[in-house]
Order: sequence, then structure tokens, then C-alpha cells
Amino acid sequence: MNTLSLDHRRQAIREGLATYLAEAELSRAITHWENRYADQPSLALQRYVADICQAYAIPEKRSTVLRSLIHAMGQLPAGEVTARAASTTAKTSGADALSQAFSALMLAMMAQLDDSQRHKIRIDYLAALRQQQLPLPVRESLQRWLGNRETLSLTSTSNSLLQTLLNQFYVLLCERLGPVIADHILARGVRRVKEHSPQLNSAVNRLL
Repeated sequence: MNTLSLDHRRQAIREGLATYLAEAELSRAITHWENRYADQPSLALQRYVADICQAYAIPEKRSTVLRSLIHAMGQLPAGEVTARAASTTAKTSGADALSQAFSALMLAMMAQLDDSQRHKIRIDYLAALRQQQLPLPVRESLQRWLGNRETLSLTSTSNSLLQTLLNQFYVLLCERLGPVIADHILARGVRRVKEHSPQLNSAVNRLL
């Protein structure tokens, strides 16, 4: 589940949609999120975006609106960053399980792509990573993996950062293959990880 505070997520929704909606529409869109999606996993955000784009006839691509929301969600207040870092330090073993679950899920999703799709997604993901202020070890590990130079290994990375990275990958799948196929790839990836590594079930659920 999404571990950001309700107030922070509400503010992120407002900031992410402010470019696309007038104030009255924005207020209704936030109310819709509070009523239907506030307690849902972070990846349910794409369903919320679909609702909003349809309800208010937003001309931009859904993936563009989704990317705006994900970016806003990723801008943690300084106090929350400090608290999250302390929590992660106190729960190293839990963070390691999350990192393992993230790595397994990314591999399971990437394995479903053909060579051409995999090549394009790798290029897109590398470009997206360069635009984010990632910790150096995380960025380098992802770059080495995407360059086929080694297996994906992220150690003790926070849940919020892993969710952001997973969301970014999902957005790219939506852009390249469409949301329906992206949903199927994600669902099959989750199922495969849970079947092959049942000890990671709880960690996988926390990423979604």
C-alpha cells in the first residue's frame, strides 16, 4: 500500500492535476480520489487517471497526466524524508525484502517483452532515470542492469523510492504497449513472483 501520508498524497494530486483542470474541477477530482482511491495501492493511480481524463475530457495522453501525478507524489516533504530514512534504517531486513521483491518483479515483467520491446523500454527507462535525483548506488545499479552488464541488485532501498521506480516503469509500458497490455504484464509479473518466491508475497504487496 502507499505509505505516504494522506495530506501529502492529497497535495500531490492537487499539484499533479493543476495544469489540466480548473479549480472547481480540481476540487471534484480530489474528492473523487478521496472517496474511491485514497486507500488503494499506488498502482491504482492509473485507474484514477483514466476516470479523470474521461470525466473532464483532458486532451493530453493519460500517460502524461499519470507521469505528472507520479512526479508530484515523489516530492516528499523534508520532514517526511527524514522520518522515512530513520524508519528504513531501523528495518533493514524489511527493506532488503522489498528490494528483492522489486528486483524479482522487474525481471518478471521484462521477461514478458520481446527483444525489440525490451530494447526500447530499456532506452526509455534509462532516459527517465537520468531525470530523477536518485541515490548514486541505485542509479548505477539500474544502469548496469539495463545495460545487460549484471543482475539487478538494490540493497536497503526505501519503499517509497521503489514504488516510484516501479510506477515509472509501468508508465513506460503504458506508453509503449497501452494500459491494457501493461496491466496484464504487471499482473502476470506479480503472480510469477508470488508463485516462485512466496516468502516475498508481503513485500510485493507493499510495492503495489
